[in-house]
Amino acid sequence: MNTWKRQMAVVFGVALSASLLWGCSGGGGSDKGAGSAGGKESQKAEASAEGSQGQGSGQGENSQTAGSVQKESSQAAGGTGEISWPEGDIQCIVTAGAGGGTDAVARAVTTPLEKELGKPVVVINNGSAGGMVGMEEIAAAAPDGYTLGVFSNTDVANFVYGSDGCEFVLEDFTYIAGLNSTGDVLVMKKGSPYQTIDGFIAYARENPGAVTVALPSTIQNLSLSLMNQAMGIETTGVVYEGGNKVFADLVGGHIDAGILSAKFIAQADEQGMTILGLMLDERLETFPDIPTFQEQGYDISNPAVRMLVGPKDIPQELVSKIEDALKVCYEGDAREGLLTIGESPVLRTGEELDTFLQDDFAMREELLK
Repeated sequence: MNTWKRQMAVVFGVALSASLLWGCSGGGGSDKGAGSAGGKESQKAEASAEGSQGQGSGQGENSQTAGSVQKESSQAAGGTGEISWPEGDIQCIVTAGAGGGTDAVARAVTTPLEKELGKPVVVINNGSAGGMVGMEEIAAAAPDGYTLGVFSNTDVANFVYGSDGCEFVLEDFTYIAGLNSTGDVLVMKKGSPYQTIDGFIAYARENPGAVTVALPSTIQNLSLSLMNQAMGIETTGVVYEGGNKVFADLVGGHIDAGILSAKFIAQADEQGMTILGLMLDERLETFPDIPTFQEQGYDISNPAVRMLVGPKDIPQELVSKIEDALKVCYEGDAREGLLTIGESPVLRTGEELDTFLQDDFAMREELLK
């Protein structure tokens, strides 16, 4: 009995030892390690799946944002066929002081324009540095249609081709429309002995440099040069500070002649002063009795056109909308407003304006540079 118990104890001990040894070193540990590795791989896979899902979600958000921006841009650019402009006030920078010819034209046009557009068009005068500062503001504005301006072809060309301090070029602007057509006239002083162009030219040729011609500003030097060249004469130009001072000296007989804008024609007629000619290709609608120098045989043409402009890169859809609004205005209030202030209401847009400016700027570049 004791022997049997001892034998069973030995067998049990051996079995227990074997079981312990197998559990520590063999299959159980291996299965557990595989299970652990599998768990980690499973976690990684889950994490990867979550990461992929998160990344996909982020891309979805980005795509949605891009889609929203694209949709908004499309709507703003007229993707539905309608451009959502204007939605607020429009600023119109006039590059001249209040009360002058450029200011008067701008207000005669922008007043009916704001009625047609349904939003205020606020005129801001900035004639600093002869208008150069105002032009710089227009050129630097965003091309969204909310900053427009009014200046003339003569003004911008004189700065670009004749001023060392000019920091903009002609291509820095979008030329939307020509608003009027005007030009300079040659006016004799009150009581002048020269009542015809032939008499004036004959005296000037016999007395080179003796005839003094008053100029409202340096801009009229171009008109004087064209006149001297075409007539084969030499005169002496005297630059004044504005047309009103020139006119006053002509009335007082203090200077032989003056080159003035067409808006002075009515006043000159009232004073009985002689106007020898208009420096345009055709007569003005507002003053049909004043002959051009062209029809009298002298190639003198220096047209001045006030223009509605903006910074470069204004979308064509927006330009077209402004053009359409202006055409409506020129069938009524804009036309009447311009005629009231003595300006010829000539609206130029599109190819007509482009062709005019191409020829005009080429002529000024040759003469001013």
